[in-house]
Amino acid sequence: MSASFESFGFASSILRAIETRGYQTPTPIQAEVIPLVLQGKDVLGCAQTGTGKTAAFALPAIEQLTESTAAGNHKLKVLVLSPTRELAIQINECFDAYSKHCNVRQTVIHGGVGANPQIQRLRKGMDVVVATPGRLLDLHQQEHLDLSSVELLIIDEADLMLDMGFIDDVSKIVKLTTNRRQTLLFSATLPDAIKTVAADWLSNPATINVVPDAIPIHLIQQSVYFVENINKDLLLIQYLFATPRARTLVFVRTKQDAERVSRNINRAKLEALPLHGNKSQGRRRKSIEAFKSEQAPILVATDVAARGLDIDNISHVINYALPEYPEIYIHRVGRTGRAGSKGEAISLCASHERYHLEQIEKLAGIAISRREWNYDDFGNLLQLERAMHRKKGNHRPAAKEKEASSEDSPVENQWERGRGKKKKKKNKRKRKSKVITMDDINPSRNSAKYAPKKRTLD
Repeated sequence: MSASFESFGFASSILRAIETRGYQTPTPIQAEVIPLVLQGKDVLGCAQTGTGKTAAFALPAIEQLTESTAAGNHKLKVLVLSPTRELAIQINECFDAYSKHCNVRQTVIHGGVGANPQIQRLRKGMDVVVATPGRLLDLHQQEHLDLSSVELLIIDEADLMLDMGFIDDVSKIVKLTTNRRQTLLFSATLPDAIKTVAADWLSNPATINVVPDAIPIHLIQQSVYFVENINKDLLLIQYLFATPRARTLVFVRTKQDAERVSRNINRAKLEALPLHGNKSQGRRRKSIEAFKSEQAPILVATDVAARGLDIDNISHVINYALPEYPEIYIHRVGRTGRAGSKGEAISLCASHERYHLEQIEKLAGIAISRREWNYDDFGNLLQLERAMHRKKGNHRPAAKEKEASSEDSPVENQWERGRGKKKKKKNKRKRKSKVITMDDINPSRNSAKYAPKKRTLD
């Protein structure tokens, strides 16, 4: 590992920005990737969030731009693709901080907001554009963006691009950057599909894998509770009440789970906010800002929404549902225990998730401690007691139910379960419309009464 950032030969303006950020020595991913990028080589990097990956590609990219931008020529030369809006904004903020003392312009392009402000910024001339694939292609089709001038293409979180179905869009963008000289691809995992696209997009890439050194597993206390899905909400809320903690990140599998679990936590008088892909950009930004400011110390998020978020001082990570891929578990757990601090990660494992637990232990090379939770030791909390009765199928007497509802509002006491199978509604008989023809009309008995009278010439 390089002893300092000065050994890379960065310009003094970049070194000043590095010093302002408080960086002392390069991280493993930075020490290996930065020299390769400065040499103009393609790179396939495997690294988790929190390893300094953004600086590994942003710092050498800005170094390459310092010569061309010194004359005041601003043309798109560096393009960074990100799967989510939050990650795109975060990467753009890093570029802004690193180029603070340079004449480098950068902007971010993503969906969920109006396109006109983004178009106005592009017209001023930008050296670096950080974008999500969908909005980028839209602006290119409207001829607001020229990708033929891109020299350095950076694709971040490629495995998430694959999961979200963005690979086709990214392939189109790769074909549009016909004059690029260098391509960098980073991914938290390296499945076969990523290796296949990397072979098509990269030219003789150098492969860098720093995942084993990136996650300080020994600093994170990990444990698992065996509990079925029907009791997960109850155990989760009891754990949140009984455990001293700071910021807490709860990972769920689906968007519906994120909404439901956060509502149940709020009904128990704890502050929680959901974060998932269906929320508007404004609401997602407010959730993240509230979580960073500890206004809502619990964030319930899906992997897609939380990928790439760099938030410090997360004391606990809770896996409400175990991920299907063990690499994602390591990525989740890596959100706590950063910068040498201790953290705790717990998992709620149902019977059908035990296979995933075995794969996680096999990949990480550890045995996660098994723990038991005694529900009876928890305090007398009305909302949780009523929820437990509902889950056990016990119906309280109507008088007690009415007495309890008078103390708290019915909305707060209502416990939401996960969605089950919808019951088929019985179709009521409906009158079917019938086409009536002349053959269907039978003459009435008194039809002769209304017949026209015959007239004669007499």
